[in-house]
Amino acid sequence: MYKIVYPDYQNSILNITTSILKYYGISSKYSTNKILDEELKKKFRNVVYILVDAMGSEILKRHSQVSHELNKDCVADITSVFPPTTVAATTTVLTGLPPITTGWLGWCQYVKEVDRSVVFYLNKDYYDEKTVFKENLSSVAAPVKKIYEMIEEKNPLIKTMEVFPAFSQAHHDTFMKECETIFSKCEEDGEHFIYAYWDKLDTVMHDKGPGSIEVNKMLSTIEEGYIYLKENLDEDTIVIMIADHGQVGVCPIELRRYADLWDTFVHEPSIESRASTFFIQEDRKSEFKKLFLKYFRDYFLLFTKEEVKALNLFGEGEEHPKFNEFLGDYLAVAIDHYYFKLSEGTYFMKGQHAGLLEEEVMVPLIIHSKK
Repeated sequence: MYKIVYPDYQNSILNITTSILKYYGISSKYSTNKILDEELKKKFRNVVYILVDAMGSEILKRHSQVSHELNKDCVADITSVFPPTTVAATTTVLTGLPPITTGWLGWCQYVKEVDRSVVFYLNKDYYDEKTVFKENLSSVAAPVKKIYEMIEEKNPLIKTMEVFPAFSQAHHDTFMKECETIFSKCEEDGEHFIYAYWDKLDTVMHDKGPGSIEVNKMLSTIEEGYIYLKENLDEDTIVIMIADHGQVGVCPIELRRYADLWDTFVHEPSIESRASTFFIQEDRKSEFKKLFLKYFRDYFLLFTKEEVKALNLFGEGEEHPKFNEFLGDYLAVAIDHYYFKLSEGTYFMKGQHAGLLEEEVMVPLIIHSKK
């Protein structure tokens, strides 16, 4: 039996962003992280906020021989949000709002206006990647205000900066190069808030699995970059490092092979492969539930929309206008090492996330300052 962990929105990545907002004089209805609050009382000219995709607490422990400094500076283990996946979690980090409010729930979300499951990051149809929409549907369906805008509005003299990998900023093809950019910015005059994101650890785990030698090598490069920052940044800079989620080794379930179950759908599932939402024909809901539990009760928890809301699974707060539309009728959440292969492609993942296992949900809070 695997350990199931629900997100704790009083001790999560949401609260790290809330602490940073508080530091810059921006109020929030959500609680802060007390450990980070104490550190920020020391006052810093530069605040560096780094998110390493998929660097969960268990991954750091599993590869501790190449992540000594990261583990040493880990001051607490906190939870991600639900689902523990990049789209939901990084949007929470960048807005200071839970997924129920941002409306960014997972990799693909059903948008009624176009009758498609849309990959918000790519503005494409998940089930037909050749379909590219003329307008950016994420900005129409779920616009968000990011932390940089809030900080700049409140503190016009603060200089904010994003540091992103090569998919966005071509010269950042290694984590060390990102760290060099961070250092250069911190050396400039004035006060800075810098948000940095690194994606390749997540990519390698999807392809090779969380326990692979390739993950070990990638984590060693992250350790190397972190040590570079520790050695070179001055005492007027604080480094806050978190992850959006962890990963687990997985096996696929090709859902389309369960023809009797698939036949109850109105259209294809969406959100995530380990947190899948289903849209069911009105007169076949009891049939769907019976079949789903028959096949998958040992591997997934099945929630109705009402149960999801009662659990505050996606957080508390103002509900996004399209939350019900995105959520569908039922939500299946993984509690074992399986994922639903929803598309018909030939790619199979060896590592995945978005379920409720401890390895997916728990992430480290790493803090470094010389003050």
